[in-house]
Amino acid sequence: MDTGTITAFMAIGSIIFLGFFGNVIFTRYRIPDVLILIILGMVIGPDIFGERFNLVSHDALAAIDNFKELFLSAALVIILFDGGLSLDIKSVVESMRLSAFMSIVAFFLTFVTIALALHFLMNIDILLSLTMGAIVGGTSGAIVIPIVSKMRIRPQTKAMLIMESITTDVLVIVISLSLIRVILTEDLNWVLITRDLASKFLLGGVIGFVAGILWLFVLQKLQNQPLSYMITIAALFIVAGTVELSPISSSGAVAALAFGLAVGNRQFIKRRLSNISLTLSSNVQIQQFHSEITFFVRTFFFVYLGLLFRFSTFTEIHLIAGLLMISVIVLIRWIAAMLAWKLGNLNIEDAETVFASMPRGLAAAVLATLPAVVLADSAIWDPALGVLILNTTLIVIFGTTLLTTIFSVITEKGIDSRQRKELRKRLTKA
Repeated sequence: MDTGTITAFMAIGSIIFLGFFGNVIFTRYRIPDVLILIILGMVIGPDIFGERFNLVSHDALAAIDNFKELFLSAALVIILFDGGLSLDIKSVVESMRLSAFMSIVAFFLTFVTIALALHFLMNIDILLSLTMGAIVGGTSGAIVIPIVSKMRIRPQTKAMLIMESITTDVLVIVISLSLIRVILTEDLNWVLITRDLASKFLLGGVIGFVAGILWLFVLQKLQNQPLSYMITIAALFIVAGTVELSPISSSGAVAALAFGLAVGNRQFIKRRLSNISLTLSSNVQIQQFHSEITFFVRTFFFVYLGLLFRFSTFTEIHLIAGLLMISVIVLIRWIAAMLAWKLGNLNIEDAETVFASMPRGLAAAVLATLPAVVLADSAIWDPALGVLILNTTLIVIFGTTLLTTIFSVITEKGIDSRQRKELRKRLTKA
């Protein structure tokens, strides 16, 4: 093997080891590993140690970027399927009202407030300000799911936060693309936007869930067959890809979550389909198998997010705009969490977790690269705006993930403290 191949092998192995130990750190110290992996990506990127130690050069990163859309889409589908597997369908139904409230209120308040702040404080065109607000308006399922799934909160709150992140991921994509279309055509079509949203949520969710139920019967036939769990991943990708095709044109991400929800709730579905023979074994093995695939994919996904940072292009204006957007996100998140606390009768741990769950991620990172490509020939465009949008979005992704990590640790420590106090009270009474 040549030197480059040997270096790549060692880098891949080291990243997996770090991902594993990050998982151990979370289990032991309740510190999420997401931030560790993103920082690792920054460090091995070309602007810090990548070029110097022949880890990830600018040329290598350009080659990786050619497969960016495929890798990020596959990572999102796998992470969301894993999220669906771990959700209890009754908890999803019970949390639906609160998740709808959080999705709509938190997204639109953040979206509009950021747009107004950028327009009036930084003199950015109002349509571009709205686009930037939409890009960072929603939480990221790819980051929320790995964090909240391990936290010690009620299943209903976990389900609410996961459903919120999926819903706002779709809102971010549809609203951002619609605003870019408005900038190009100067025509705002609310009917088209509403139809897109309905298509993304309803069709993707229904098709994914029905496909998941049908796949349970296939799994029944494949019991005791080698590689039967691997074939589930193949079915997942086929379902996620199919719903994206015309004329369906729905969301593969929503379909992946719904597919996982059906497969992960086989006992619930069996009770509802009591007139149909569905004798299935435990789904522990498929969940264990998929959790290992998810670990591998998400480890490299978060490292790649870190690689996106081009520190040589950052300016003071980018930092100011990014911090302004983070401040708005934190303020709106606090307001929304307090309202959810009152409306949803949440306990203190759940309310703190709702506030903490503010990270931006995959959808924002991908959409931040689009304006520079799509709007290059428009009258309002300046190449510096493309760098501004991308860099401020990356600052927001890192900043919100950092805050989520800090607040999650504080919440977990608070849970430990309250449990110790309750234990002392019980021992005193005894």
